[in-house]
Amino acid sequence: MLQLTHVTLKTRQVILQDVDFTFEKGRIYGILAINGSGKTTLFRAISNLIPISSGNIAAPPSLFYYESIEWLDGNLSGMDYLRLIKNIWKSGLNLRDEIAYWEMSDYISLPIRKYSLGMKQRLVIAMYFLSQAKCWLMDEITNGLDEYYRQKFFDRLAQIDRQEQLVLLSSHYKEELVDVCDRVVTIHQGQIEEV
Repeated sequence: MLQLTHVTLKTRQVILQDVDFTFEKGRIYGILAINGSGKTTLFRAISNLIPISSGNIAAPPSLFYYESIEWLDGNLSGMDYLRLIKNIWKSGLNLRDEIAYWEMSDYISLPIRKYSLGMKQRLVIAMYFLSQAKCWLMDEITNGLDEYYRQKFFDRLAQIDRQEQLVLLSSHYKEELVDVCDRVVTIHQGQIEEV
């Protein structure tokens, strides 16, 4: 469970104003909002990367958030990242199976600076699955993916352990969220509201 209690979150503008909201374990939540509405800021606050103005956020201890492919070091390889995630998170998943599923075998050992946008995005998605964290914050995770890999992502997401997993999946596209998410919410006028 991820619980926001009387949370106010401000940057240059008010993102959330005295919000109470609970994201229940075992569900996939879609967060639908336009650019600049505060989705990424909310994820940063949940991850404790930025402070909230007031209130409390009770987040699961096993939380994985990788904000952007821009965080990837171009001098490292995808394999470096996958090994790191597997070791830090003590993942029981098979590294080679993840590489094969995301079709990264041809380039996984190359420096990331040689990757296309879609290749980088597939790497980040593989990192989420490999982590086996109980809570994922996925911020516009399908950006840069073609239709084939978007479908692979949604197929794989549909297979997660729904008893244990909590996923927050942000997107600009409602149609992308409604089929896979249990609930779709938006950030509107400082509140989290059901769509």
